[in-house]
Amino acid sequence: MTDTDTAPDTAAWSTPPGTAQSVSPNHLAGEVWLLLRRNIREALRSPVIAFIFPVLFPLFAETLVASSYARVSSLESFPIQPYTAYMAPGMMLLAGMMGSGYSATALVLDVQTGFLQRLRLLNVRPSAILLSRIIFDALRVLPAAVVVLLVGLALGARLQSGPASVIGLLVMCSAWSVAYGGLFYIVALTTWNPQAPLAMSPLFILLMFTSTAAMPASLQPGWLASLAHYNPFTYVTEGARALMTGPVTAHALLPAAAVLVVGIALTQGFVIPLFRRAVER
Repeated sequence: MTDTDTAPDTAAWSTPPGTAQSVSPNHLAGEVWLLLRRNIREALRSPVIAFIFPVLFPLFAETLVASSYARVSSLESFPIQPYTAYMAPGMMLLAGMMGSGYSATALVLDVQTGFLQRLRLLNVRPSAILLSRIIFDALRVLPAAVVVLLVGLALGARLQSGPASVIGLLVMCSAWSVAYGGLFYIVALTTWNPQAPLAMSPLFILLMFTSTAAMPASLQPGWLASLAHYNPFTYVTEGARALMTGPVTAHALLPAAAVLVVGIALTQGFVIPLFRRAVER
């Protein structure tokens, strides 16, 4: 990153005469909207980490890895054919995990450069600052998830539950990104090291390969199937797979929804007091 990339962007708060009413930072929605626009502009100055990196590994896995394991789907006990159709839902969720340290790092830089203090002088609510980051995280993953979905469909995946399932898949990707990304905020706001969240990036490998994202539990060794049973990524993946390849059942969707809700509540339950402490420093 260059100094220009990390410099606080205060342009969003400079409004022409007579327009202060429409973008007044006295309203929470207005504050969130202005900060969200600033976060998007900031990301567009560093598009590789923010938007391109989340696509690369999922596409690599969906093409090369899936072709290497293609013959596995010919086994009688394999639940879905072709293999790409089995793997695609997990790869969409994986796109939501990639680059999760970006926003957490940017938030630490905002504190270190004094941008947060400038916002506080403008009486901007701390909740608006954090909420704009969370909304940005939820939106940032959508282009990557759509690309991974389209490539998966081109390689043989399918949407047996109909086009409406695409909305459910994208919502699930966004929610999982927020829940998973909360871990990076916790590390960032605890260490105050902007590099620490980025150092956590390989965590996705552990979660992916100890889940059922790449292989059903019935074909895994006993010890790995046991790990997959306790891996939250397993349940979110199974929910996404139900939306994509069917059948859509409560047995698959309810555990996924529970993991997403509890994951967001737990991570944000730590992030909020840590962020409040940062604002009060």
